[in-house]
Amino acid sequence: MLADKGANGAYYMPTYDLLKLRAMPGVEDFLLRLNLPFSVNKSDYMISIKGYGDIIFRSYDKPERIIAYETAHSIVDELDTIAKDKAALVWRKITERNRQKRKGKNTIGLVTTPDQGYNGFVFQKWVKEKNDGYVIIKASTYSNPYLPDDYIEQIISNYDPILADLYLNGEFVSLSDKKVYHFFDRKKHHSDRVIKPDDRLFIGLDFNIGGCCATTFVIDSNVPIAVDEFVSHDTYDFVNNLARYKGHKLCVYPDASGKSGRTNASASDIDIIRHAGYECDPPNENPFVRDRINSVNALLSHETMLVNTDKCPELTFALESQGYDKNGDPEKFKDHPAIDDWVDCAGYFIHRKYPVRKPISDVKIKFSW
Repeated sequence: MLADKGANGAYYMPTYDLLKLRAMPGVEDFLLRLNLPFSVNKSDYMISIKGYGDIIFRSYDKPERIIAYETAHSIVDELDTIAKDKAALVWRKITERNRQKRKGKNTIGLVTTPDQGYNGFVFQKWVKEKNDGYVIIKASTYSNPYLPDDYIEQIISNYDPILADLYLNGEFVSLSDKKVYHFFDRKKHHSDRVIKPDDRLFIGLDFNIGGCCATTFVIDSNVPIAVDEFVSHDTYDFVNNLARYKGHKLCVYPDASGKSGRTNASASDIDIIRHAGYECDPPNENPFVRDRINSVNALLSHETMLVNTDKCPELTFALESQGYDKNGDPEKFKDHPAIDDWVDCAGYFIHRKYPVRKPISDVKIKFSW
C-alpha cells in the first residue's frame, strides 16, 4: 500500500463519510503495528507516513469534492454499492486525480463486492467493455482463513441464495432478469392465519396522495404474516381506518416521507398518527430500495415470511408482478395505489423489523518479524 521511499507518493482511499471515520483509525492502528512513524491531519483527512508519502481519504457522498490533489496510487473501496451513474462519476474523478509523476506506472485498485450484479458500473467496465489494463481477481470468502467460524453460515442464513452467491463467491449475478421478488410463490408462502383478539399488529404504510397503502402483519414464532390490507385517501382517513383494529395493540411502520408534513401546513403525517394515540416507528430516512428488497427476499427464500393471499390479494399480486424497468430499477407507477405501493408498504415494516445486515468480522492479523 505504500509508495517508494522519497517518491512523495500519495495514496487516495475514497469511501463513504461514515466509513471514513472508521477507516482512518483502522489505518492508524495498522501503521502502529507495522512500527511506521506517521502523523495525522484530521481536518484534511490525511495520514502522512515518514519516508513514504501520504494517504488521502475522500468520500463518495459528494464526488464534486474529489478535486485539488494528485496521487500516484488509489484504492477504491466498495464502488459497486452505489448506483451505476454515480459510480461512473466517482471513477472518472478518481482517475483524473491519479496523475502524480513517479517512476513506474500509477495504479488504481478496486476492492468490492459486485452488489449491482449485471446492472452495475463494475460489470460494465471490467466485464462488458473489457478495457486494456482492467483485470479482475476474484477471491472467494471460503478461502479467507481469518474469518470467524460462523461468518459464512450467517451469510447463507441471512441472504437469499442469489445474493449469498454474490457475497461468498464474488460472482456477478442477474438481479433484473427475473421478477423483483423472485422467491415468492402464492402457494408455498400462503397462510390461513387471520387476526385474533389478542394479536399485536404491525402495519406497514406507504404515504401517497389519494392512495395510502397499508399492509397489516402479525408475528408468530418470529415469522411475519401479512393478514390484512387496506387503502386510505390520506393520513386522516388512514387513522379512521385503524378503528377496525379496536382493542388491539398496534404499531405503524411508515416511510420516512411522513415527517415532511405533506398532509397540511401544521402537522406531519406521522404526527397525525401519533396524536390519534397510535404507536409509530418511522426511520430517520428511508432505506435504500435494494436493502428493502433484500430483506423481503431473504425471508421469502427461507420461507420465514408468509401471506394470507385471500386477505391480501393486492400484496400477493404485487409480489408476483413487480419487475424491473429498462434501467434495472424496480418498476414504479404514477397512479396510486399501484403494485409498487403495496410491496413498498410491506417492505418498510419488514426492513424495519428484519433488516439484512452483512456480518462484521474484526480480523486481527498478527505480524512476525
